[in-house]
Amino acid sequence: MERINAEIAEIAGIFAADGSMQKEHISFWGNITEDRDHYDLIIKKLFKAAFNFEARPHEKKSNSVYGFYVCKKEIIKYFNGVLGYCFGSKTYTVRVPEIIMHSSSPNIWSSFLRGFCDTDGSLSFGKRYGTCKKILKVIHTYPRIQIKCVSFNIIYDMSELLNRLHIEHSVCSIKGGKINEKDSKMIQVSGVKNLAKWMDLIGFNNPVHNTKYEIFKRCGFVPPNTTIKERKLMLSGNIDPESYYHNCGSVAQLG
Repeated sequence: MERINAEIAEIAGIFAADGSMQKEHISFWGNITEDRDHYDLIIKKLFKAAFNFEARPHEKKSNSVYGFYVCKKEIIKYFNGVLGYCFGSKTYTVRVPEIIMHSSSPNIWSSFLRGFCDTDGSLSFGKRYGTCKKILKVIHTYPRIQIKCVSFNIIYDMSELLNRLHIEHSVCSIKGGKINEKDSKMIQVSGVKNLAKWMDLIGFNNPVHNTKYEIFKRCGFVPPNTTIKERKLMLSGNIDPESYYHNCGSVAQLG
């Protein structure tokens, strides 16, 4: 097994965002409906390519999650010994593995960022404000990629990787608003130009994000608060994205 490659770097990002490890197993769990395609179409293939491991994603209805366990000792040893991930809770201490930070390969950096954002990041589209066409204040055309985490260090690490890739972004602090909610840091990549650069250098592998991007490419806007099922119907022509807006005129005014 290579010490690091693109597939392992992407898995490392997925684990850093949403995995956990005990001495007996590693677990990966996502949303039972929204993340199913990501597990079945992408993560399963990554594990086969990286570790020759046949992942078997399944539902855990009691927790409304979809994912799988890895009990293979060699993989657990690799995650702990080579990637440096700890057993038990990593919520406040997780970082980008040193082997990735020390890599000179942009493909390795991009793969980790893609894995993390696919699992625990978001792509959304907002309204415009200020001096612009009236229609742009109603429909959602302005893209934002956001990655939020209570581990400040991993946000700083990922910001460094984005700097190496020359992707403009900001890092901001977010105060915990609820009782016992911890402060967090957030990376934000904003605007059409920066989204295009992200897609060119990093991209997404999670259909949750890619369906939004495909609608944006086709329509120039993306209705908010839709499910992946709804977006698939938009892309297949069975739902008109304009139907999510009422009394705002024709979206053709975008032109």
